[in-house]
Amino acid sequence: MNKHTAELLEKHFDTAFAAPDGIKKLRELILTLAIQGKLVPQDPNDQPAKELLQEIEAEKQRLVKEGKIKMPKPLLSVTEEEKPYVLPQGWEWVRFGEIAQHNSGKTLDGGRNTGLPRKYITTSNVYWGKFQLNNVREMLIREDELDKCSARKGDLLICEGGEAGRAAVWELPEEICFQNHVHRARLYKDVNPYFAYRFFEKINASGEINNYRKGVGISNMSSKALASIAFPLPPISEQHRIVAKIDELMARCDELEKLRNAQQGARLTVHAAAIKQLLNIAEPDQHQRAQAFLAEHFGELYTVKENVAELRKAILQLAVMGKLVPQNQDDQPARELLKEIEAEKQRLVKEGKVKKPKPLQPINPEEVPYQLPNGWEWCRMQDVFLSLKYGTSKRCEYDGGAIPVLRIPNIYKGSISIDDLKYTDLSEKERSDLGLNEDDLLVIRSNGSESLVGRAAVVGKESSGFCYAGYLMRIRIDRKLLNSYYLYFVFDCEMTRMAIEGPIRTTSGVKNINSTEISQLIVPLPPFQEQHRIVARIDQLMALCDTLDQQIDATTNKQTELLNTLIRAQSQGNTAEEPQRALLSKVQVIELTTYRASIGCYAFSKLANTQYFGRTAAAKVMYLAQAHIGLDLDLEPQREAAGPLDTWIYDFERQGQGKHWFEVNEKTLANGRKKTEYRCLPALSEPAAKAETLMTLEQKAEFDRLIYALAGKKTEEVEIIATLFAVWNDFLIDGVQPTDTQIISDVRENWHERKARFTPAELGRWLDWLRRENIIPQGLPPRTVQQPRLGFD
Repeated sequence: MNKHTAELLEKHFDTAFAAPDGIKKLRELILTLAIQGKLVPQDPNDQPAKELLQEIEAEKQRLVKEGKIKMPKPLLSVTEEEKPYVLPQGWEWVRFGEIAQHNSGKTLDGGRNTGLPRKYITTSNVYWGKFQLNNVREMLIREDELDKCSARKGDLLICEGGEAGRAAVWELPEEICFQNHVHRARLYKDVNPYFAYRFFEKINASGEINNYRKGVGISNMSSKALASIAFPLPPISEQHRIVAKIDELMARCDELEKLRNAQQGARLTVHAAAIKQLLNIAEPDQHQRAQAFLAEHFGELYTVKENVAELRKAILQLAVMGKLVPQNQDDQPARELLKEIEAEKQRLVKEGKVKKPKPLQPINPEEVPYQLPNGWEWCRMQDVFLSLKYGTSKRCEYDGGAIPVLRIPNIYKGSISIDDLKYTDLSEKERSDLGLNEDDLLVIRSNGSESLVGRAAVVGKESSGFCYAGYLMRIRIDRKLLNSYYLYFVFDCEMTRMAIEGPIRTTSGVKNINSTEISQLIVPLPPFQEQHRIVARIDQLMALCDTLDQQIDATTNKQTELLNTLIRAQSQGNTAEEPQRALLSKVQVIELTTYRASIGCYAFSKLANTQYFGRTAAAKVMYLAQAHIGLDLDLEPQREAAGPLDTWIYDFERQGQGKHWFEVNEKTLANGRKKTEYRCLPALSEPAAKAETLMTLEQKAEFDRLIYALAGKKTEEVEIIATLFAVWNDFLIDGVQPTDTQIISDVRENWHERKARFTPAELGRWLDWLRRENIIPQGLPPRTVQQPRLGFD
């Protein structure tokens, strides 16, 4: 590998890691460089491949003379047109049949096979680079057939059928028989079978192997085709160096793959915790905190499209819970709004414009999933619309009549598309009954996909006057009393989707829901004015989500472009020098004081803006960072009144003020006690960012999950949580698996007299909370110690 190649690989390893299919492409690049002679340096003292070929020819002649093989048929030389690149000095282009004696195995024929039952493998047992031997079968094979149809250690086995060319080296000391759909390649004169395997892996990755395959879907590779493959042959010594280097770099790719999988798992864990915190942090009167949380974590958590999609769901859920915008006491309450909608419906019934709806059962308390803010009401879908009607069953064609008819393909992400319209002819009455008005909702009632059934769209001006097909139902509202887009968001939120998907039935492969089931859906109805505020806020936040999606696309495209440029540049390069820098990551060394401070700043950056965060909570979070997450903070927590407490927190406060990371403020509470709070300053961001490089992905994910779980808790609640955890953990350190009664008694009787204020029932509830949140001790250090009392907030 030349120095420039090594430097580019070093520089862009992160790019390969971040790009879609980046690790896969990096593996292909490694194989490409290896097979082109660019991965390791050439040694002029190596025996050239030309001499190796002469020795192989001599070995063939000897084996023919001894009767061990038949005289191989001569193969045509590799033509210039078949040579895709120039080989280094000392390499040679050969046919694969020149360097390997190969044949397929025994045909399975129960009526004709004779001999002893012997285990054999077929293509289903051969994977790239390995064998799956759980389902090895047996067939009758005679002793005189074994030489031809058994593989020994070091043989390369190649699939003739299935994914033709898939290969692996047999590594076990025991021989194994193989079926006729597998080729055995026994390399001559110590040609490295692992180098040959990597060659097949490379031409499969690049698609070159298709030149030697026949068939579509299930392909095959004949012995003749296998023998004809153009193969780049290095000197034997270089083959070994190449194989060792490939193994080293592929191991690095394996580590990257594990890291990436862990990162994806961590992202899911953190995301789930963040969404839970988002939905729980905002009580009906705390919309500002929910919005602050969204603003703070938008860019941090949503760097992949899957999580942006989940964020969209969370925004809708907040909206229908009354937690996205503030309530206004001057708004007309929803119960008055429902009376007006009912009065309008009765007027239309009296005039014969709509049918009188069938009465529905009132909402049971068990149906209500959460408490609504003041001024909101739970009602059924039928309570908010004026009418619901199925569409026309008449056949529609592109040139079928004068009336445009909206169909399922015209509904897309809540809006109506009129790019693909079909038409029909309808009577005047049908047009009157089925005509669409602006702000009507169209709902899909039948579709092959469950995810589309119950999806809605709002009719706009451009499709007003159109009609609609029978797989749709029209919901008509009074736009002076209900915001159609709010109702659309209700249809789209997770709560309603769950209620819709429950009663969906399948008939002849089609998923269905009927008008009664739609009418029975429960709706959280806010005041009319608040509906408009909610819709405006959702639009604003969805636009931010759109921006995030665009940024992700741009970043992904840039990463892919960089990686593709790297691969093209290196696969087309032609020099070969020893790399001057290793690809492996450097180990970072950092002293304890800096490490502790960085972790503390990270926790402060996440928690300082929450309502109850002060010194007590800070000390508990740092204790749990060590005892639960496993961060090596070297704390010695004491069983203090508000413990567990390590006095390091006071040193950290002085350090933080001196470095201008945060301000420390003392408040006197109504009961006369003092409370310490923090105000973060811009300089905090640097050590907080440093902490992210000091934690593993798993540690960061768990730490974030812990932080989000504690973010909305009151000071006393955090104290209970940490104390229960510490007592439980101390028992485990001492080799005792405690009962809940033992944990609760130790908290109230063996910690500090002030802990007795917590009742057993209260402590029991928080023990249950620890289990639900999976914040369960594992007996990690440190153990808490009993110390003389210290003043604490």
